[in-house]
Amino acid sequence: MSDPLFWVLVFPALAVSGLLIQMILSLFSCCATFKLRGRTIPLKWWMIPAAGALCGLLWFLAVLYVLLPAS
Repeated sequence: MSDPLFWVLVFPALAVSGLLIQMILSLFSCCATFKLRGRTIPLKWWMIPAAGALCGLLWFLAVLYVLLPAS
């Protein structure tokens, strides 16, 4: 946890996870829009699968970095 590279991998994964949750929750709103940096963005059909894939990849890299010892 004290390794800075670990945090470089985890912070983007956390950000994409939060964005993915916001996108999924926006499906239940009246207009299917979510906010990103203060702007309202209409949800497109490809956004949730793309964010999910990116989220999974970033978390996979973070876990792989922790599990594989550096030599």
